[in-house]
Amino acid sequence: MARRITLRALQGETARYGKPGTGREAAILEAATRLFGEKGYKGTPTAKIAAAAGVTERTLFRYFPTKEALYRRVMFPALMSAAIPTELADTGKLFATDSESFPEWHRRILKLRLDVVTRAAPQFRLLLSTLLSDESIRKNTIELWRTNLWDRAVDAVRRYQKRGQVRSDLSAEAIARAVISLNVSYIMARALIAPDAKWGDEDEAIAATVEILLNGVTPR
Repeated sequence: MARRITLRALQGETARYGKPGTGREAAILEAATRLFGEKGYKGTPTAKIAAAAGVTERTLFRYFPTKEALYRRVMFPALMSAAIPTELADTGKLFATDSESFPEWHRRILKLRLDVVTRAAPQFRLLLSTLLSDESIRKNTIELWRTNLWDRAVDAVRRYQKRGQVRSDLSAEAIARAVISLNVSYIMARALIAPDAKWGDEDEAIAATVEILLNGVTPR
């Protein structure tokens, strides 16, 4: 996995992941996603994946000739979604329209990304595990994220600064980092770490998270 991850490779593996050719292939992908996410790449032998999928190891290798090929198939879709959200196809959908305020933009971004991670929680657990253990993939992910997401987020913040909706004495980069850090923390806790906790109404929780960023927690 040391070689550079390309957008074309991400797109190809993501398309194939979403359309397995047979029920056996689908079962292998589901088992691999879960087990790689729990134990990591090195800690997950293909024999265990095959057993969890209800197939023989020989059958697994008919679909995926190497362990790395299987790993790429299940890990790349999560990487694709994290670094290059599908919402980017519609810049207005992800990065705001002229009619939106900064709080509206932040709430919508948080809800969109929470919905994506919740639907694909096993893949994102796998991605987090990979980012913590594989320096090469971590560097590739950062580069993809900077290229496809970071600059657009900073541009969106600058737009709200020009409108006087966000402090102009802070850099747009600092504000974008704060938004992203708060969002990632909230999404990880709600969708991945403690999804069964009593979070209450989702819209209210998201609104409160945005309010904390805007005004802090001290009395006005």
